[in-house]
Amino acid sequence: MNESLEKLKKNNPSISYIEETEHINIENLWDDKTFMCRFEKSVDFKLFEKIFFPKELAAIYHEEENKLEIIFSPLDKNLEIIKRKFEFYFNNEAFKCKFEEPSEIFNIIANGFREVDNSSDTDYRFLRRFRDFYKQDQLPKFIQKHFENNIPINFFISGDFTKIKNDFVSLAKHLNFYMNYFDRDSPTIIIFESDSEEIDYDVPCLTKENAFPELINFANFDPILLDLFQISRRTTNLRLQFIFYFQVLEYCAYYHLNDELKKKLTNIIKRPDILNNTNNYSKLLIEEFKDYFRQNDDSIKLEKLLLDFCKWEDIKLEIQIHREYFAKELVFEGGLKINSIINENETFETEPKGIIKNIKTNIEKIRNVLVHLRESRENKVILPTPKNNNLLIPYLHLIKRIAEKIAIQHE
Repeated sequence: MNESLEKLKKNNPSISYIEETEHINIENLWDDKTFMCRFEKSVDFKLFEKIFFPKELAAIYHEEENKLEIIFSPLDKNLEIIKRKFEFYFNNEAFKCKFEEPSEIFNIIANGFREVDNSSDTDYRFLRRFRDFYKQDQLPKFIQKHFENNIPINFFISGDFTKIKNDFVSLAKHLNFYMNYFDRDSPTIIIFESDSEEIDYDVPCLTKENAFPELINFANFDPILLDLFQISRRTTNLRLQFIFYFQVLEYCAYYHLNDELKKKLTNIIKRPDILNNTNNYSKLLIEEFKDYFRQNDDSIKLEKLLLDFCKWEDIKLEIQIHREYFAKELVFEGGLKINSIINENETFETEPKGIIKNIKTNIEKIRNVLVHLRESRENKVILPTPKNNNLLIPYLHLIKRIAEKIAIQHE
């Protein structure tokens, strides 16, 4: 048992280490399972005794030195930002900030970095780029060329962190705001916030019950809708995805005329004498549109759109796969409540009563809060927290399927 690594583990309970014949492997640094660090036993592990890895950041906290080292990147040594130094007052405490070359302990960790997974949501805490920099002489010439004239640079924040109760995340958020306020090209401190109670939801997928079709019939999509779907898939922000899919519905609802009105208008404009009798036919058109414009409310139009184009069978899979979720009232951090849309004992043998209207009410309510931060009739919100983002996922799957079904039929 390595005494120094035991002290490291006491400060960072998620860490585990394995002693081999010639090496020691340290796993789960930052509570991140996507990589490990492999060291020769000759390494001075006393350097590890008083460091802490805040899992919300790609950073090392040097407790004895009252210093937070934010992992950055190898940079061109001529960049002006490398010379930047400033003092930042946070909660009446002064913190000195500067860019400079990494600490000794960081260099050891970066040299020991090894990928475990093929991908990482945290980009391996940016350690891979440093590992490649330090070992570039073992890599292809084009990588060596990439690092030409580069030096390793991290961002250091020094001060009495005990005065702010080691609240690294709040400090980083405030720093991000002010650094960007003064310099739009200023680097951002990446924050990996997670919800300890995060739920892994199943993804409703048509091919789970049926094979992927061998023939797909082409539908000529409105290019605006295609762009909305494209950007929805590209963004990783759940709240933005929801808003983009809702915009698909808004766009379709704006141009939607129900079948009965379409039929009446078509009958009028197809009359052979319409060009010779425009006054009378214009009055007929106005008469037919009168009731439509009288109910020209966005919410009413959205409801008509969903009732006309979205059927129970279209969304049954999304509801069934998350039946417990949709059968209970949802309460978001911030106070907003969303009613259930099915009963706890739902059998799904028949369409639940009022299901389409209830879905419309809920997705509209969620959208209003995401856009305006509060619901118009209540002082209730969906705070931008990891827990709320996780709680939104089944409704995101649902609105996505609804938007797809309606877009396919939209003309």
